[in-house]
Amino acid sequence: MRYADFVDYSTLDPFKRRIIEALEPTWGNVARLGIRLVPESLGQPAVLLDFVDHDFMLAFKGDCVGTKGYIADAMIEAGWRGDAGSLYAGLGVDLVAANSNDVICMGATPLALSDEIGSGRSEWFADEARVAELLQGLQRGCDEAGITIPCGETPTLPDIINPETAYITGSMIGIVRPKERACWGQGLQAGDVIFGLASFGFHANGLTLARRIAERLPQGYLTPFGDWTLGQELLIPTRIYVQPVVEMFEAGVELHYLSNITGSAWRKVMRCRRPFTYVIESLPDPPLLFRFLQERGEISDYEAYQTWNMGLGFCLFAPEGEAEAIEGICTGYEIPVMRLGYVEEGEKQVVICPLQIAYSPL
Repeated sequence: MRYADFVDYSTLDPFKRRIIEALEPTWGNVARLGIRLVPESLGQPAVLLDFVDHDFMLAFKGDCVGTKGYIADAMIEAGWRGDAGSLYAGLGVDLVAANSNDVICMGATPLALSDEIGSGRSEWFADEARVAELLQGLQRGCDEAGITIPCGETPTLPDIINPETAYITGSMIGIVRPKERACWGQGLQAGDVIFGLASFGFHANGLTLARRIAERLPQGYLTPFGDWTLGQELLIPTRIYVQPVVEMFEAGVELHYLSNITGSAWRKVMRCRRPFTYVIESLPDPPLLFRFLQERGEISDYEAYQTWNMGLGFCLFAPEGEAEAIEGICTGYEIPVMRLGYVEEGEKQVVICPLQIAYSPL
């Protein structure tokens, strides 16, 4: 199986580029307010709005938790015997993580999130255990990222959203202050070291392929996996990397680029627009979950590393001289960090040497 059989980025990405091109004439609409859209930030993890007469920018971003909610609801439907509410505990964290981990890539400190939790029927919100756990997860995510959620929406859309689950999404703003902290890869250079921060589970991308594999198993999401079930393992919340990264900004660590490893997985290593080759010499050990899914779904390494994080949650690109500071800060937050490789002049691609895999832009 391939992820592209269900979610095809070769179709999605051209549509994203088309939206940017179509709406380019609107960029000047905010100029009357003394605000400039930073064109170099388009297509990056978040977009930057430059308040021209002031020493700050705002970063703006929208993202969702993917199909994680469907797994939680499917487990209940399948007869999950644990606390049903506990299945939703991580989804609120995931929503904050999906947005804040992108916002910090731009040199911004996350500020606030507007959530949108939609369902195909109003009754979805009547499950008290489910709702209570989701709200607790949102609060936990806010505390970890240092943000607030002052507003949101709960649309009920029959015949559009699956009535048995919910669509959990949101938008976030962050502040870049001072402006010199803004980052979109303008300082990236050959010789920079690629530092990888460990993932803490599946996170929230590539789940559709994982769901197709799980649904083929006799016990589905209730398949035993260690002391847990496969579904519980897939629902482990995404790690929020805000605190260590913001500490690096404040400590003056020279970061030339940052990339949140989400959709397209290891292809995200080459997200910067500039033409470099990203040479990966060392790989983190993938959590057992990924190998389990690879075996059950007969998924090649090439497909796995462009679909799942395979143990990599976030990338930092920095000069060699920043290694001690980066490693020291990450150790303080108990986040494993490793040197994955380096940046060199050449064709834009990610070359994973241990696996003899190369990814070029789609």
